[in-house]
Amino acid sequence: MHRFIIIAAIGATIGIGTVQAAVPALPETVGHRIDALPSDAWNCSKWIAVPGAPEKTTMTDDRSQRAADGASWFCLDLPNDKKVKKAVWMTAGLGVYQLYANGKPVGTEVLRPGFTHLVKTRRSFTYDITDAINRKKGAVNRLAVQSTPGWWADRIATPSGTIGMTGGKPAFRSVVEITYDDGTTIRRGTDTSWKAAVAGPVTHAGIYDGEAYDARIPMGYETASTFGNAEIYTRFDGEILPSDGAEVYIRPDLMLSPRNAYIWKGIADADDTHYGKVIIRRDYPTGNNITVNPGETLVVDFGQNAAAIPVFEFSAPEGTKLACHFAEILNDGNGAYSRGMDGPEGSAHLRNLRLGNDFFRLDYIFGHGGRTVSYKPDCTFYGYRYLTLTADAPVTIKSVKSLPVTSISSEMESGTITTGNADINRLISNTRWGQLSNYLSVPTDCPQRNERLGWTADTQVFAETGSFFADTDKFFHKWTRDLRDSQHPDGGYSPVAPGSMYCFEPFETTRLGWSDAGVIVPFIIWKQYADTAIINENWQAMEKYMDLLDGFNAEHNALTIYNNGCQWADWLSYEPLETKGGGIDREVDGRKVQRPEAREYWSYLQGCYWISNADMMAYMAHATGRDSSKYINMAQRARDYVRSRHLKADGTFRTDILNTMQTPALFALRTNIIAGPAKEKMKQRLRQNFKEHGNCLQTGFLGTSILMSTLTDNGMTDIAYELLLQHKNPSWLYSVDNGATTIWERWNSYTIEKGMGEADMNSFNHYAYGCVCQWMWNTMAGIQADPDAPGFRHIIMKPVPDKRIGSLKARYASAAGLIKSEWKYDGDLCTWNFTIPEGSTATVTLPVEGATPQIYSSGNHTITF
Repeated sequence: MHRFIIIAAIGATIGIGTVQAAVPALPETVGHRIDALPSDAWNCSKWIAVPGAPEKTTMTDDRSQRAADGASWFCLDLPNDKKVKKAVWMTAGLGVYQLYANGKPVGTEVLRPGFTHLVKTRRSFTYDITDAINRKKGAVNRLAVQSTPGWWADRIATPSGTIGMTGGKPAFRSVVEITYDDGTTIRRGTDTSWKAAVAGPVTHAGIYDGEAYDARIPMGYETASTFGNAEIYTRFDGEILPSDGAEVYIRPDLMLSPRNAYIWKGIADADDTHYGKVIIRRDYPTGNNITVNPGETLVVDFGQNAAAIPVFEFSAPEGTKLACHFAEILNDGNGAYSRGMDGPEGSAHLRNLRLGNDFFRLDYIFGHGGRTVSYKPDCTFYGYRYLTLTADAPVTIKSVKSLPVTSISSEMESGTITTGNADINRLISNTRWGQLSNYLSVPTDCPQRNERLGWTADTQVFAETGSFFADTDKFFHKWTRDLRDSQHPDGGYSPVAPGSMYCFEPFETTRLGWSDAGVIVPFIIWKQYADTAIINENWQAMEKYMDLLDGFNAEHNALTIYNNGCQWADWLSYEPLETKGGGIDREVDGRKVQRPEAREYWSYLQGCYWISNADMMAYMAHATGRDSSKYINMAQRARDYVRSRHLKADGTFRTDILNTMQTPALFALRTNIIAGPAKEKMKQRLRQNFKEHGNCLQTGFLGTSILMSTLTDNGMTDIAYELLLQHKNPSWLYSVDNGATTIWERWNSYTIEKGMGEADMNSFNHYAYGCVCQWMWNTMAGIQADPDAPGFRHIIMKPVPDKRIGSLKARYASAAGLIKSEWKYDGDLCTWNFTIPEGSTATVTLPVEGATPQIYSSGNHTITF
């Protein structure tokens, strides 16, 4: 039996912003997740691997190195000595693994075990498989496992310069617990009695590599009689913990149908500076019943960028080879070199993925004598809007869909917000799709290129936004474990968690705004969910980090042994002193030298995080019954130090260039290190700065995360709305105007005038700037948690409507219950309806001059102003 299924249409479903057509039926799974067996159950099992399984032995470099070929299979034929009452299977893997009971896939989770620290932690998955087995006495049930290198023995887990891959080769460990009708119980762990071989139709797989599948080869569980015995594998001796958050799922309810598809062959108008334009031979508006011939290329537009996998119904002569690549954007402008294009107009742009054509691909060889079959890759995922496909013999594609892959299950989605402004609604949708795409086992930066890593700054700037759209409590319990696993012994947090292909070095562990996620994320999760457990789990690690900052007064130059003498700071801003663009350097005697102003800027920003971290630590200490005086005193000491070190008495910065920038002023206002007339002058300078830039922001990752709320808190909500509704570059709506369906990494990832942004770092699904939606929830909708009564037991409701938005509807299933906020303009009057959940209260402040805060109790309320 192969992994193919009979096709059946199901009813139409609705995804986020997209009406879905009938989709192929997906394989049914058996078994259901249950709590893990007691941890001592692992004592009867060992890690097992396939003797002689392929392993990479050459050095891994920066831009290449595919994982080893083949999939490892493990099989056990388990006879029933008596009639079975219950069967439980507890499993763990080194590498992406799929489980089968009597040939049927087990569990709805995909890409198990997910991404964790290579040395310290693995996550286990336990299933009740009673209904999947033959329970009769004397029956024999076959348990089988396919394991491929992903998350373990591939590039994502291997730093440059490593000989081979960090994980070696795939391995598996499990315990089967059988309870018989007479009440007796046995446990059977993995050992050398399991059969093992490199087998099955998956001939290559990796998180970056993609998947190669040869349908002529039978599934491993069909050929177990030819396997040899497994060997004991000792490469991993870390802790196995039950998975309890951040599992990965496919989302059939969000299945995407093609918006358009076409076949091209041949190129016109190419010259020395242009790749030209593809010649379209046939259009397929619905993406169905497509024929692709040798020499032709199919391009499919799914209308939505997402982390996903394709689902095919197709047929071709046996042995036909099909190759797919995945792209976020198409080449344009007659393929102009000057616009950063990598091929003719109308072809898929792949350069921003940063690796060659051997990566991020899908290769499929047809079997089954030309019958129509269904296939989806199970060992990897892709980040794309466009699929491009070629074949060496005619292929008929009955249908092709895009199936989102995410750790945000439908049950986790908790909030919706819509407005009367179509552009803002598209921005909100882009943010939600960014979260769906990038909350995938870890909070990744992007799902498409050779990263897909848990970058900590991206995580912390978006954490509160994400908590409104989905219940992310358990997700971040899992990830903060990854963060602790990657923490330096002296206290600094890695900028990537779990440690992976980047940032294993000790001098990468005190990056301002990145390392601070170790304090910021637990605080946000506690504030949003009243979850003190996440504080307690992280307290020791957070204290160690705060002691490190405090011991060095958060001075960049004093922390160079941890930050390698450089900071990423306000990454990808449009301001001077931006690191990626080279603003931190000046030329001296023909060589680049780091500007001293940059080091001053970094010390100032690190000091501001020191202040805000200490404030958060004081809150969390109090919430968990700890003495908060240490952090109250630390926050005051930090404010005094940063104020005297970086500011003059009149509120201007001692380093002159900072007075020309938005981000330094925003942090000064955010951390309350300035007051009185000096504060008013800083606000005036900030207003003038926005005016001089045509009411455009100039901020990057860090400045944008505090931009809108800081403006609102300081009486500049009018500017915040101007920035939100701005269409010029840089702005949120500039990308919307250019067809974005997710948030871009750069404000100028693509511009009409110049084409593509820098190819070495240019993602079109990079969720960080979606943090603007936090302001929409907090200020536009007026729904904000109160850290004095977390988990929305008390709500701060200070909505600030705007006639240009017209109307707003927000629904949020908070930890305290459902919160609603709706407002709509009728002429100059605005009517606001809001709901406070049972047991909660709210401090309500209306956006009218002279309004005083009022306390409201639970229930539905209506106010017109």
